[in-house]
Amino acid sequence: MLVRQLTPSDAASFVSLRLAGLKECPASFASSYEEEASRSLHDVEKQLAADRGQGVFGSFDGTRLVGVAGLGREHPRKLSHKAFVWGVYVTPDMRGRSISRALIAELIEFARLTPDTTQINLTVNANNELAVRLYESLGFEPFGLERNSLLVDGCFHDEVHMSLKIDRQTAS
Repeated sequence: MLVRQLTPSDAASFVSLRLAGLKECPASFASSYEEEASRSLHDVEKQLAADRGQGVFGSFDGTRLVGVAGLGREHPRKLSHKAFVWGVYVTPDMRGRSISRALIAELIEFARLTPDTTQINLTVNANNELAVRLYESLGFEPFGLERNSLLVDGCFHDEVHMSLKIDRQTAS
């Protein structure tokens, strides 16, 4: 299984997978299918262009994109030491193969190589126990529970806030 940073040439595959994830698991994402379906391919290509300290990573089964995870950056100067995980999704037929683990491990390594990144934050649906355990196994620690964080189809969902301090001594 190949894991690599996506480029603008991956935009169409990324959009297809992202929209599938938003439809299948709406309570797992802050964004909605309706918001993202109207985005232009050009906007997605710009999003996937190399940008210091952030990017979208994909896992490929042959040439098929089967998993994605994004690493964003906070932009205000006082928050710029922090990165955040977003948009983690693996196609249903490829789950149970440690693809999410490989993607998050790649994001962590990428963050370690960005000198001014000192921590990575994420939020995860509190009912997604598998994801919470995965993040904990990779060193993320919970630091809060946000009640009613998401409102999806009239139902509230709680989210666990987690953080990982970047340890540069283990960077390879």
